Amino acid sequence: MEGYFSAVRKMEQTVLFPSLLRGVSLDEHDSGLEVDLGEKDLYAYYTLLKAIKQTAEGGLLSLDTQKSPVVPGLKEQEDKGEADLEGLFHYHVSGFYRVLTRLTERAKTVTSRYNQIMGQINHSEISLRW
Repeated sequence: MEGYFSAVRKMEQTVLFPSLLRGVSLDEHDSGLEVDLGEKDLYAYYTLLKAIKQTAEGGLLSLDTQKSPVVPGLKEQEDKGEADLEGLFHYHVSGFYRVLTRLTERAKTVTSRYNQIMGQINHSEISLRW
């Protein structure tokens, strides 16, 4: 979990102009990740990663107050899994870490691509001065 927070913190410190990420697609070939969230640009990933970090730091709302389409199915799963709490725990923690690993990679990709964009801008400014 600390790896995710660290990657998002670095992304937040690096990305000074998030609007530069608008319209820039995630290059799946560089990151080795498969497309799972549709055609989002880097700005969408940037805002998503920040929102998830805030939720993880602040905690979740109770199941009664959440307005998520997943919640009803989750409640039924938990009721069925009462007998096997350890198995249910391992299932959810395992899924949580898989998601955190993918989000960490996305944060690193956003940071890397932003640095590439800034390098291209800086290179253009240097070549214009000569």
